[in-house]
Amino acid sequence: MPLRTNPAPRAKLRQPLVVGKDILELLSSAMYVDPLSIFREYVQNAADSLDEATELGLYENGAKPCIKITLNLEARSATVRDNGAGIPKPHFDRILTAIGGSRKRGTSARGFRGVGRLAGLGYCQDLVMRSRTGADTHVSCMYWDCKRLKDLLRDPADLTLDEIVHEIVETETLPADSFPRHFFEVEMRSVIRHKNDLILNEVALENYLSQVGPVPFSPSFSFGKEIEHHLAKHNAAKTYTLTLNGTPIFRPHRNTYEARPKVQGRFTQLDFFDVQGISSGTDAIGWVLHSDYLGAIPDRHGIKGLRLRSGNIQIGDCRLLDSAFPEARFNAWTVGECHVLSPKLVPNARRDDFEQNNHYANLLTHLAPKGKEIAKACRDSSAERTRLRVKAAAAKTVNGHYVDWIKARTFFSRNATKPLTPAHKTSIQKMLRTGPPTYAQVMRLLVGEPEPAVTTHPIKQPCK
Repeated sequence: MPLRTNPAPRAKLRQPLVVGKDILELLSSAMYVDPLSIFREYVQNAADSLDEATELGLYENGAKPCIKITLNLEARSATVRDNGAGIPKPHFDRILTAIGGSRKRGTSARGFRGVGRLAGLGYCQDLVMRSRTGADTHVSCMYWDCKRLKDLLRDPADLTLDEIVHEIVETETLPADSFPRHFFEVEMRSVIRHKNDLILNEVALENYLSQVGPVPFSPSFSFGKEIEHHLAKHNAAKTYTLTLNGTPIFRPHRNTYEARPKVQGRFTQLDFFDVQGISSGTDAIGWVLHSDYLGAIPDRHGIKGLRLRSGNIQIGDCRLLDSAFPEARFNAWTVGECHVLSPKLVPNARRDDFEQNNHYANLLTHLAPKGKEIAKACRDSSAERTRLRVKAAAAKTVNGHYVDWIKARTFFSRNATKPLTPAHKTSIQKMLRTGPPTYAQVMRLLVGEPEPAVTTHPIKQPCK
């Protein structure tokens, strides 16, 4: 067939683009499957606001950057407030309704996709946002009617995203008397009961934020200051004061941990490592706490696994780096973190992993030797414990016969003053006729343990 030498010119699409209403459901309920992850989004945005306020010099008068979370069970509300820079009143409406658009893209800010502020839409009936900057004389306030949103999403009418937002969003201006000079807060009203009321569960939220949030180590954790000092040299792992109902939240690490009932594991050594980039520079830095390696660390401690963090906020969970170990189970024996430094390592939208690219593959490749090193330490520790158990068992034998000394001691403490039973007398007489018995044999007989068969010859009596 003859080739077309003059193809028809292409035309740009001229029809207006229609963005349907379901995009709101995808960016709220479907995006954040774990209800507690909505607090991660709001804390992340709050940390970015605190950084901005620091750069503007808003804390020079003795004020300190902080994030406060308040749960009110009676009112069924949850509020996240920061004393950051706030959003200027002229830009308030535009910024908070810009879905999928953010002024942070291209900066060092943690959130840049413009969807985190929508995290609470699927978990309450009303979402309220308030803010004020130092230059504002009033507080700007925006209300999202989440109950109405759910009704419209179920409605078969073909509504656009623009129509939905204009239907469910209202704004107002409030007097600034009872509010801080500069702040931003989001309040979830009439929180929906979800997964045993998880959003208003103070214990569960504290446990979650202590692992995920950018909070400091506990003052009682011996290795905390050294870790924070090392990370600070690389401008990583900046921490913030985060309170939950007035109580400060700290990382869950402590000097010891309960490996299993009545068995305490302890940390013995701290090691640091770094991950070089593909061409140059350092892509990530990390630390590992070596311990007794007594086995998989229980989930309840919130410390197990080599974990990834970006902007000092955890990405994924404790199993994200299982592939870096020869056997995935050894990651559960490990306590450590890897803090991403390179802007080429980007968390995905759900923050349960990183965007897949050559730089992320390079990170995983460099972590594999560290995983092998830890796995070897786990195996060596397990082998040593087995050797000690065998040695201890051998130490309890007498003339090759095992004696349960604890059981024997208990028996004699209870029966020392009692006369021997007829059965014991008969057994001892038989034992004496076969030769001189050992103390171990007598104890085994009295305690009631089975006596192993022993081939002996009776003592010959002299002829009369």
